[in-house]
Amino acid sequence: MKLIILAAAISLAVLASGSYVPSTKYEAKYADKDFLFKQKFFFEVLRNIHLPLKYEEYIPYTKTWVSDQSKYTDFTQVTEFFDWFKTGSFLEKGEIFTIYNELYLRQTYALFSFLYNSADWDTYYKNLIWARDNVNEGMFIYAMHLTVMHRPDLQGIVLPAIYEIYPYYFFNTDVIRSINYKKLYDPKFGFYGNGKFNVVYANYTASYPMDYYNNFYSEEYLTYYTEDIGLNSFYYYFMMDYPFFLGGDKFGLMKDRRGELYWYMHQMLLARYNLERMSNYMGTVKPLVWRFPLKTGYFSLLSYWNGMPFKSRDNNYMISDEFYYKLDWINSWEMKIRKIIEDGYYVMEDGSRINLRLPESINFFGNLLNSNVDGVDASYMGYIEVFSRLLLSGNDYNAYKVWPSALMQFETSLRDPVFYQLYERFMDLYYYFKRFLPSYTYDELNFNGVIIKDVTFDKLQTYFDFFDSDVSNVLPMPSTDKYFDYTVFARQRRLNHKPFSYTMNVMSEYTGKAVIRMFLGPKFDRFFDLQFYKKYFVELDQYLVDFTAGKNTFVRNSRDFYWSVKDRTMYSDLYKKIMLGFNGQEKFVLDMSEAHCGFPDRLILPKGWTSGMPMQFYFIITPYTAQSYESGYTYDKSFMCGVGSGMRYYDSLPMGYPFDRVINFTYFYTKNMYFKDVVIYHNDEFKMNQT
Repeated sequence: MKLIILAAAISLAVLASGSYVPSTKYEAKYADKDFLFKQKFFFEVLRNIHLPLKYEEYIPYTKTWVSDQSKYTDFTQVTEFFDWFKTGSFLEKGEIFTIYNELYLRQTYALFSFLYNSADWDTYYKNLIWARDNVNEGMFIYAMHLTVMHRPDLQGIVLPAIYEIYPYYFFNTDVIRSINYKKLYDPKFGFYGNGKFNVVYANYTASYPMDYYNNFYSEEYLTYYTEDIGLNSFYYYFMMDYPFFLGGDKFGLMKDRRGELYWYMHQMLLARYNLERMSNYMGTVKPLVWRFPLKTGYFSLLSYWNGMPFKSRDNNYMISDEFYYKLDWINSWEMKIRKIIEDGYYVMEDGSRINLRLPESINFFGNLLNSNVDGVDASYMGYIEVFSRLLLSGNDYNAYKVWPSALMQFETSLRDPVFYQLYERFMDLYYYFKRFLPSYTYDELNFNGVIIKDVTFDKLQTYFDFFDSDVSNVLPMPSTDKYFDYTVFARQRRLNHKPFSYTMNVMSEYTGKAVIRMFLGPKFDRFFDLQFYKKYFVELDQYLVDFTAGKNTFVRNSRDFYWSVKDRTMYSDLYKKIMLGFNGQEKFVLDMSEAHCGFPDRLILPKGWTSGMPMQFYFIITPYTAQSYESGYTYDKSFMCGVGSGMRYYDSLPMGYPFDRVINFTYFYTKNMYFKDVVIYHNDEFKMNQT
């Protein structure tokens, strides 16, 4: 799904007949001893994050950081961290962390700079061990993820899934308490050899008020989707790949068209959420209206590691009097953004103008709206996202200590129904910008000599199956030599779908490469209704093909979709593979199978209906135009995500093309496009891969 772009290339195999079967297979690559040492290290330091390290080899480095100036690439930034930490004003261990606090954000950036500027692996290794035992746990997890994702020498390292590093943000309080209770009273609980004894069942139990403004049924009908651990992990990783406070030439995020990508990803999230609402007979989400009392409350039933519940939002929520001036700020920033859209330009500090009527200006506008460091004049445009989340959470950006809500953690934001209302409001600004761009011309849509004749699909079927997550980090590990044996599972029913394939037949007078885009959206009655429904179409796939003259047949399996990734291997199982590779007993394969940078495959289809839910796929084929980029580091597409490489796209067409602009129906439907009606069935009794 094109909610974020995977860095996996598609290998091409064109048969003599012109039939093409895409594949994601690569020549196998294996980790060497040095790589496996790093893998082993990360899995061990992330075990029982709230307890001191138990591994004897690491304990000597927990007492002090590396102080040698020659061991850093930018010692000035590192000195700032040293001086600040010595004052004792850093967030203490055990305190609740959120990035939506000015002080915590500055401290996190200082910690990240300290680790990022470690000149070599040995320095980074020692400093990370020190930070693991001396810095606030939440801040450490955040900064550590940033360094692994953005340090060139750590590209390809696989971290345990975030829901297994820190289960508190993904599993309700009753699950955590059940685990602790079983450990106290069941002597067999937790040992891998007795698998039937180490399972705790996890339910979706959040409660919501009835909100007739946004739906006919309660949001509780959607908890299986909004609380899905894969969905929430996806959002966390995306926000870590493109944090608003990192950017510039140093990290290369501008190469990835970060401003455009950020808002397109949120548009796809909203579209996918609305498809799930439709599958539950609910109306589409409406934009948030800044009017109080706010009807939609939220009680997450999550608790932080210390037992403190996530801050809730009451039904008919009211903000306090001192927060109304911040609401004035938010409204003022939004008015400024609307004005520059209407004016059609933005005046830079040097007096030059950015023309906002050019399609390529979407990246500039996206950075501006996101207020990231690659944008301009944040003091004038304001931090509209940050302050909106805080206002809806009853928190202050400058507070000395905070009590974070679900909206103030990336791992839990998608659980709160107000998140979707808020971002629907932001997306109105995005759509408003797009309204001023010219409609695509016939020549921009048509692909001469290419005609999609037909597309046939396998039966589309969704179901719920059980999925196990390794939540052993909730309990202290008995000893380091028991690592293999000690595993606790949280077992949860999650939405899934049967793998499916489709076959596309294309007649072509063109010989060469082309790109196929695939969208899924609601079925509507009149073609002209596409003008309204296009924002609910989700991009599922995009891939490169080779055309030969004549008939071309393309077969594509859902497991190969470009934007999606499969379920992650469990913590203990993956650690066991790492150790077997490290000890030379078997090879450890380097591939995208544990990638963090994709939407969960199991959620690419909305839950169908027993009687069949009518939907439609849309396809468009466009010419392939090769792009050349200068990468800041060696980027291997077979097992790296390539964030900041500038090589995550097949072409330079706008994200969401051709649905991203107002449609001119006079010539929109060209022969290189195809709408395919489908029906999605749901079977509650059908279960695959049940544990």
